[in-house]
Amino acid sequence: MHRSLVAAAAIAVSLVLVPTAAADNAPTYTIDGITGTNGWYRGSAHGNNVILHWRVSADATDTNCVPALTIPGPTTGTTRSCWAVVGGATYTTTTAAIKIDAAPPTGVQVHLTRSPDHKGWYNHALPVTFSGNDATSGIAACPSINYAGPEGASVPVTGGCTDNAGNSTSTSVAINYDATAPTLSKLSVGSSADANVVRWTSSEPTAKIVLQRAPRASTKRVLLYRGVGSKFVDKNIQPGIEYVYTLRGVDQAGNDTEATLAGLPKVLTLRRVPYVPRAAPKPILRWERVAGARYYNVQLFRGAKRVLAAWPATHQLGVPAAWKWNGRSYRLRPGHYRWYVWAGFGPRTFAQYRTVGTADFIVAPRSKR
Repeated sequence: MHRSLVAAAAIAVSLVLVPTAAADNAPTYTIDGITGTNGWYRGSAHGNNVILHWRVSADATDTNCVPALTIPGPTTGTTRSCWAVVGGATYTTTTAAIKIDAAPPTGVQVHLTRSPDHKGWYNHALPVTFSGNDATSGIAACPSINYAGPEGASVPVTGGCTDNAGNSTSTSVAINYDATAPTLSKLSVGSSADANVVRWTSSEPTAKIVLQRAPRASTKRVLLYRGVGSKFVDKNIQPGIEYVYTLRGVDQAGNDTEATLAGLPKVLTLRRVPYVPRAAPKPILRWERVAGARYYNVQLFRGAKRVLAAWPATHQLGVPAAWKWNGRSYRLRPGHYRWYVWAGFGPRTFAQYRTVGTADFIVAPRSKR
């Protein structure tokens, strides 16, 4: 029994040593080539081929292995074998499949998913896809992009395709891209007795400005101006009416921005409107002339407190930013004001008056810009 176990052990050892000896004696190889992806070679320094180098044991007595063998490409997979005789035994090695593709994809094209948004310009993100062909390893990917900048005229949009060997081809197309709307700043309305002067500054000097106007409490807009300027003098205004000006800036790519600002009346009247108007600085109180009147009495109240009384000879009174009345100093501070007008007849000492009317206005706090 003991001798049988020893013999079995000796047989087991010999079985283990055979593959080790074969591995040591079998030819080995290396490949001189540019390693690609997915097991492919992208040619070598020698062109569209690789060089297969065989190495055999120094104890070999015979072999058919060529030290440097050129493997031409392209090829989707080829193998080479060689043998060597060592110690009277023949050992053969076959390479793994050798795949060679040194050529990049061909026919690569770019595809824009839509036409320009406005007069040859794109003004929001543009999905772009690419396509191509590859005769040997095949196309691995043609990544799409969602172009969103940089902005400008004739900016290049670049992409392409990669084959399974790692070769790539790119292409580009020039587009006009601008997704940024112009900004409007330094907005103001200066009011005088007979005109409102609207001013603005556009971040894009070439942007077209469209200016419209509507009386407050109305949605009916009137087109006043269309152009690339920075000021408009609106002379077609009525006393006592507060206007809403709408500015719209449109650039060459069709991006637009809008802003509204109020044109406060410089001249306040006794005319009835469906709102209490906000007054421009230093407003002028004006009313209709009364036949036979030699003067008028005007009284101004802020809340329940009278802050001014005057006897102008004409049918209007300018309210300054600050004044003195009845021994005290006053300013036209933010608040709600009511004013009254009486027409005077004969000498003031007669104190003959007839009511003309009353109206309200608001002095709004100055906005911080």
